[in-house]
Amino acid sequence: MNPKIKVRQGVKGANASARVEGEPPHRVKYLMRLAQICTVLLLLESSAASQVLQIRPAEVRAGQAATLSWDTTGPPGFILGYGKVLGRGSATVSPESSGDFTLVVETKADIQYRTVRISVSGSRGDDGFPSLGDFEVAATGSHEGAGYTGFQGLVWDVLQHLGYGLKGDFAPKRPYVTIYTNFANRPDLVAKGDGIRARRLALAVDIYEPAKLGAVAFGVRPRLEFQYRGESDWRSDRESPQSRKEATDVVRLLEQAK
Repeated sequence: MNPKIKVRQGVKGANASARVEGEPPHRVKYLMRLAQICTVLLLLESSAASQVLQIRPAEVRAGQAATLSWDTTGPPGFILGYGKVLGRGSATVSPESSGDFTLVVETKADIQYRTVRISVSGSRGDDGFPSLGDFEVAATGSHEGAGYTGFQGLVWDVLQHLGYGLKGDFAPKRPYVTIYTNFANRPDLVAKGDGIRARRLALAVDIYEPAKLGAVAFGVRPRLEFQYRGESDWRSDRESPQSRKEATDVVRLLEQAK
């Protein structure tokens, strides 16, 4: 007689049940375990499908607005390019250039990502942000207690408090997300008599998927530039002591953030 198994969806298999007919006792445990695995797979599929992110319209002209909406279940999420979210909601956004919004949700089972793209036509070429490839080697740190998406929220809040404009970046199969800033003028980094008219600084923070819940490793990559007096071009101050100090100071600030 072929076995008949009835699987009832529960919480990670804890409430799974199986009815077995015509099977010897030594196979009953195996079939019960199979039923529990099927339950877990059903739950994971349901959880993955429950995270929703939309942008409407997906094409706008510079200066026009679009509606970013989300619907998450379980723990709070974080939207790269927007900020912390919980449950269902929406917001009006007016990006200056084309780009992505990525919803990140950390569950006990995995980390889930949803990305939508908005195309902006008629935007000016320079939006004040460096390209990600222009940033220097990172100064590294770690943070305990906030979790993966919680720490993204802390980074977002700290950098906004420092006066930066922010963007986010994510690529599938890459084990980290990046929050990076526009350039901010730093007159405090200009010394008298060195021929420098101005300096400006941008930062990129790479936040790595944790090996365990709660522990997050990250790196801060600086981009420091300067202008000579009488010139309009910006030059890279790559690997300068000032650049490294700025990155290290931000690492310490983020390690202490709560």
